[in-house]
Amino acid sequence: MVAVEDSTENKLLKLVGKIYESVTDPSAMQQLPLSLAQHFQSESCLLFFSHTPTAQDKNNQPPPNARLPIGTANLGPKVCEAYANYYHTRNEWYARGYKKGFPAIVLGEELLETRMLMRSEFSDFCKLAGGVYQMIGAQWIITQDLVGALGIHRPLTAPSFDEADRQMLRKILPHLQRAFQTHERLALANARNTMAIDLLSSLSIGLFILARNSRILFASPVAEKTMRHSQYFECRENCLRVVNTPQVSRFERLVAGAIKTSSGLSGGAGGVIFLEEHQGSPSLNLLIAPFLTTGLMEPAAVVVFTDPEARIYLPEGQLAESFGLTRSELAVLTALLNGKKLQEYAESAGITYGTARIHLKHLLQKTGNHTQSALIRSMLSDPMWKIRRQFAAEI
Repeated sequence: MVAVEDSTENKLLKLVGKIYESVTDPSAMQQLPLSLAQHFQSESCLLFFSHTPTAQDKNNQPPPNARLPIGTANLGPKVCEAYANYYHTRNEWYARGYKKGFPAIVLGEELLETRMLMRSEFSDFCKLAGGVYQMIGAQWIITQDLVGALGIHRPLTAPSFDEADRQMLRKILPHLQRAFQTHERLALANARNTMAIDLLSSLSIGLFILARNSRILFASPVAEKTMRHSQYFECRENCLRVVNTPQVSRFERLVAGAIKTSSGLSGGAGGVIFLEEHQGSPSLNLLIAPFLTTGLMEPAAVVVFTDPEARIYLPEGQLAESFGLTRSELAVLTALLNGKKLQEYAESAGITYGTARIHLKHLLQKTGNHTQSALIRSMLSDPMWKIRRQFAAEI
């Protein structure tokens, strides 16, 4: 007796391991229905997903299908597609089962007598699946808007599902719920990261996230390109170093202070560093600031700059409307954001340095900044201006 119990417990532990393996392994997720079915001496299992029930759902139909289900070999891609597009709304088991609440475990015969099931339109799906008319199922909440459910099936000639099967599924259900909730969170986080990287790439923005000793945690595509081809950055043992500039010590000090602030201590708010042209590399304005970390992520600093190979275009109409800037003030702002010194701009514009300083003074007053570095920081750090600048450049 002890040997039988040990064997059952070991099988359960192996199945639970496969459930959690499916969280991060797509191939394990595809094999999960078979693993679940075999644990119940079956070859048929369907994992499907619906929206969370609402008061508007009709009493005679289950909540709408949410995504393509996953099934065993008898429930291949075409059958799963047919279920999602047609048979889900005719699923007599789920139409009754979802009313039991979440989480819940149900037996098909308790929801609807087999003879009644065989007279329903859903019996056509049971035939497509190979004549499976017996079912034990479970349902659980994944997110506020998403429900997970499974049905494990047997043909009429096989033994009926019983209370022992219900107790076994009751042990498995909490692991299914946790695994699918974790899977959904990871998928959402990955989608957000992908969107953020795509956005950074489309906006021609260089971004480094640096940990202690300027160890690189993340580098956007523009940042990686600039690090490889410019004369200002080097990567030594996965640490970012600023070279060929008298600003090296200040850069390291600002990064260290921003990391300290990120950890919750007093280290400063960062700052802006101007890197002058060097051996053909264009000038750069670097914005350094604390990175707001979450969870277990270590304290970090963020370094932001515009692509040195892409000229910054400003949506002049929007800026003029927002801040009441003149064309001369807009020209000064464009020059500063593209790395020019005020004296260089004055010479290229054919005006005196004093006139350029007057334009800068008005520019600071209208934008609510007190220094030139604060002005640059505010424009580089505002995501809406980044988006508008890129849009203006593309049209």
